[in-house]
Amino acid sequence: MVAQAGDVKLEADAAAASNARLGPVELMPGVTRINAITKLVASGTTIAALTGMAILQGYILTEHLEIPRRAQGTISGDLSFWTEIIMLMVFVPCGILADRYGRRPVYVGGVLLVGLGWGLYPFATSVLELTLYRMIFAVGVAATTATLSTLVNDYPTDSSRGKYIGLTGMLNVVGTIFAARAIGAIPEQLSLRGYDAVTGGTVMFGTMALICVLTAVGAQLGLKAGTPVKKRDRLPVRELYKSGLRAARNKRIALSYAAAMAARSDVVIKGLFLSLWAIQSGREMGFSTGESMARFGTFIAIMYVVSFCSSPLFGWFIDKVDRLTAMCVALVTAAAGYLSMGLVTSPLETSMIPYLILLTLGTGWMVKAQMALIGQEAPVRERGSVISTAQVFGALGILIFTAIGGRIFDAWGPWAPFVLVGAYQSLLLFAALVIRLTTERADFSAEPAAVRQA
Repeated sequence: MVAQAGDVKLEADAAAASNARLGPVELMPGVTRINAITKLVASGTTIAALTGMAILQGYILTEHLEIPRRAQGTISGDLSFWTEIIMLMVFVPCGILADRYGRRPVYVGGVLLVGLGWGLYPFATSVLELTLYRMIFAVGVAATTATLSTLVNDYPTDSSRGKYIGLTGMLNVVGTIFAARAIGAIPEQLSLRGYDAVTGGTVMFGTMALICVLTAVGAQLGLKAGTPVKKRDRLPVRELYKSGLRAARNKRIALSYAAAMAARSDVVIKGLFLSLWAIQSGREMGFSTGESMARFGTFIAIMYVVSFCSSPLFGWFIDKVDRLTAMCVALVTAAAGYLSMGLVTSPLETSMIPYLILLTLGTGWMVKAQMALIGQEAPVRERGSVISTAQVFGALGILIFTAIGGRIFDAWGPWAPFVLVGAYQSLLLFAALVIRLTTERADFSAEPAAVRQA
C-alpha cells in the first residue's frame, strides 16, 4: 500500500504539470520532445545492431571461419543459447539499476558493449572465440533492451502508449532495413572493388561498431536523466528483486511474461534462421554468399516497408481497444505467419513474399502488443524491474527455441524452427482468449495503471 500510495502521489504531481507533445503522442510531464526523439533514434540504431547480428552472423561463419553448411544451424543455435545464458544473469540487475540510478547510464554503457562485440566479431579465429565475443555483445543487449523497453513506457502518457510504441516500431523497421540492406551490402560492394570476402566482413562489422559509439554519444546528450520517480520514493534493491515475480499475480502481467517468450524469440528466429536459409538456398540457386545476402536484403526491405506502414496503424489500434484484445490479434497474425513457413520453398523466390510479409507483420505486432500490455500494468516505481523480468522470460524463450530450432533446422529442414514457434503461439492465443473473456476490460484511457490499482 505504501508503494501504491507513492505511485498515486507521483501521478497526481504529474497531472498538475503541462505535457509536451510529439505529433499525436502526449508526453509525460518533464519529458521533452528532444528526449522522445532521441529515444526513437536510439531504438532505430540499436535494433539495427541487434537484428543485424542475427542476420549477418552467417557471413562470419561462412567466409571468415569456413564452417560447413551442414553445421551452421547448430552452431548458430548454440551461439544464441550461450548468449541468452549471460543475458538471463544480467537482465534483472540492469532493470534494478535503471529503477535506482536512471535509464540513461545503463543504456549508454550497454550500447558501447554492443559496439565492442561488433568490433571484435570478425577477428574471431574459432567458434569458442566467437562465443566469447558474443557474450560481451549479450551483456550490452540486456542493458539496451531493458532500458529501451522501459523508456518507451516512461515517456508517453498511458493513453498515447500505443502510438509511441508504433512510432518506435517504425524506427525499428528503418534500423532493420538499414542493417540488412546497407550494412549487409558492404561485402558485395567491396568485392566489386577487388577486396576479398574477409576484408568485406571486417569492414561490415566495424561500420556497425562505429554506429554504436555514435549512438552512445547521442543518447548521453539527449535522453532524460534520472527516473520517473523522485529519489526518496525509489524502492530498495531487495524490493525491486522481488517485484518481478510478485507482479505475476496480475494475470495480464503473467500473460505478458509468457508472450515475451514468443515476442523476443520471434525477432531472433526470423533474423537467425531466415538468413541461414537464404544463404543455403542461394548456394543451391548458384549465388555466392554475398549475392545471396544482397538479394535477401532486398526481400527484407520489401517485408519491412509493409511493417513500417502498418506500425503506426497497429499502435493506434492498441490505444483504441483493450490491450489484451490487441494481444489476441497479434497472436493470430504471428501464429499464421510462422506456421505458413512450412509452405515456403525458398526465401529468395519472389512468389514467397506474401508469406514473408505475414511473418513480419506478426513479429512486429507481437512485440508491440506485449510491450503495451506490460507497460500498462506495471507499477511506475517497479517498471524497469518488471519489464526486465519479462525480458528474462524472453531470454528463456530464445534459449528453448534457438537450441531446439537449430537442431531441427539441420535435421528436418529450414522451415522447422518457424513451425515450432507458431505452435507455441497458437497455445498462447488460447490462454489469451481465456483471460480476455474471463476478466474485465481495463479502462486505461484516462489513468495510468498505478492509479487504478490504488
